[in-house]
Amino acid sequence: MDFPDALKANPANYATRLKSPIGIYLRKEVFKEEAKDDTALKRNLHDKAIATQDEDGSWSQLFVETANHVWDLALLGYDAKDPAVKKGLDWILSIQDQKYRGHAGFFCSSNRRDPSLMRSTLYGEFGPGCTIFYQTTYAVHLLHMFGFDHDKPVQTTVRSYLQFWTPTWCSAWCTINVLRVLIEHPLSKESKQVQAGLERLAKLQTPTGAWKGFPFYHTFHALSRAKNAIAGEQLQKATPSIVRRQNKDGSWGGKTRETDTFLVLDALKNVGFRLKP
Repeated sequence: MDFPDALKANPANYATRLKSPIGIYLRKEVFKEEAKDDTALKRNLHDKAIATQDEDGSWSQLFVETANHVWDLALLGYDAKDPAVKKGLDWILSIQDQKYRGHAGFFCSSNRRDPSLMRSTLYGEFGPGCTIFYQTTYAVHLLHMFGFDHDKPVQTTVRSYLQFWTPTWCSAWCTINVLRVLIEHPLSKESKQVQAGLERLAKLQTPTGAWKGFPFYHTFHALSRAKNAIAGEQLQKATPSIVRRQNKDGSWGGKTRETDTFLVLDALKNVGFRLKP
């Protein structure tokens, strides 16, 4: 039986109802079938987002709010030529003025509300690790999404991580946040650091397919971007858990259901599963 056929419910049933950037993305990129009103919805979501964008390109001078809005614009299909995207990325680049233990290229806002907002928002591909690692990895990922892998600011950060990072450097959230960007960047995707990170996760994977101490959905999604046999073996081992964890309405997760569903479905797309609407 094909894996999608083993699911409890068709996940398109849940994705069809989402009137959000994640819903737009899933229908277009995963199920390849947009709703009739998605064009208008996309424009409305774009306009709603930019209505609260500040002149400096940020949203309330908060990294979390700014990064999440820019991520939403990426999901909606807007590129770096869009004025709101460009301004948002420019603001994010403006806070790349930090060093971490002497290593350059780190991002960190001066807004004292950001750490608590990071811990309470739980939206998107990155989770609440150390503030500077969260902001830096999220920023580099956004720049990757918009095609700036070869720009000096991004390469400076990646090279810094390659100089000191190991998969036991910090907490589980910091580990998976950093590993995610190292997996996807051309300078680091085949590095010994990525290999070491994947090997450590393999040792932590339990018989149920989960990773001891690590967030299941974020880890599953991060590994789906690795073109590596060790990652592939872990994803295959985690597949039964994906089936068990699915909700009756076709979604995954609880309080962060929309994000968790995105992480599962986008990961399945990344590894080549074709999901029918």
